[in-house]
Amino acid sequence: MPAKKPFALKLEQRVLWVAAQGLWTSATAERYVQEFRSLVKPIIVEPWALVLDIRHWQICPADVLQRCVENTEWCYQHHLAHVETIYADNSMVLWQFAKATAATKPEHLVSQAAADEQAARQALLRAGFLW
Repeated sequence: MPAKKPFALKLEQRVLWVAAQGLWTSATAERYVQEFRSLVKPIIVEPWALVLDIRHWQICPADVLQRCVENTEWCYQHHLAHVETIYADNSMVLWQFAKATAATKPEHLVSQAAADEQAARQALLRAGFLW
């Protein structure tokens, strides 16, 4: 049985949905960043949103976290305006997520927790990123 892909990306209107799962390697992180940026390219000329589902992510090496920080900075430079995060019930993964997103946040950025996909969807509908 083939291993499950360590991430899933889906672009919907002005929102990129990300589901991170399993253990990431440096190669995984690089593939993620390439696919991520390719998908959002059509929407980054205006404010856009991101949903990060990290409920099934596992602890990763430090170089993976650094690549994630670089991607976070890139997002901020390319009009990311709203983030909904569906958190894991795991303190180590939460620590890892804090390290992976440790970039200086723009003042305009809305970043909040969502209980699940439906709660994230509702928040993004209210914010105008989905219709």
